[in-house]
Amino acid sequence: MFQFKVKALRPRDCSEVLAAGGSQDGVYSVFPTHDPAGFMVSCDMTTEGGGWTVIQRREDGSVNFFRDWSAYRDGFGKITGEHWLGVKHTHTHTRGYELRIDLADFDNATAFARYGVFAVGGDSVNAEEDGYPLTVDQYSGTAGDSLLKHSGMRFTTRDRDQDQSENNCAAYYQGAWWYRNCHTSNLNGQYLRGGHASYADGVEWSSWTGWQYSLRFTEMKIRPRRDPDP
Repeated sequence: MFQFKVKALRPRDCSEVLAAGGSQDGVYSVFPTHDPAGFMVSCDMTTEGGGWTVIQRREDGSVNFFRDWSAYRDGFGKITGEHWLGVKHTHTHTRGYELRIDLADFDNATAFARYGVFAVGGDSVNAEEDGYPLTVDQYSGTAGDSLLKHSGMRFTTRDRDQDQSENNCAAYYQGAWWYRNCHTSNLNGQYLRGGHASYADGVEWSSWTGWQYSLRFTEMKIRPRRDPDP
């Protein structure tokens, strides 16, 4: 990927970069209303019409995803490779967003899950105090729905337990997620490279490959809904 600049514009996300003529996949600067200083993001300008802001990518196991709250809040990794954008940057406020998750296994099979409704802390005055709660709905795709169970949950890391389990799900399943008790997906789990003997602690999407198969590739990306609710 390459870094691009869109002239005379302060796009809020990749959809506005696309509207301004930035049609190539790559790294761009965006300036959301709640973060006017801006930051760099990876934009997918080809999948399903483009305009997607990538918020998570796993592809080779080069980045450690078993991290604490501050890392998941602020983001980590390399924007051109494996990374987590940060829940504070994913905070969607009042704009209506959709989510697409692309997945691939080690046999090069692919699948996707799309949610027509997506928000992180959408109604929160202080999203961090509220735990960056997740809202998803309106599933479609080929991977099966492994995220709706997590809707309404706050984000949990190994050092900030906000799930409904007696245990800390992040510590137990070696990840960080909007755990309930505990999960049907664990895309920030350990990069275990396919089938593994341990239970549910890899990069899992249970409705597609079960709880003991760690995926090769995952990419989570969001964009404003094309036809938001009135």
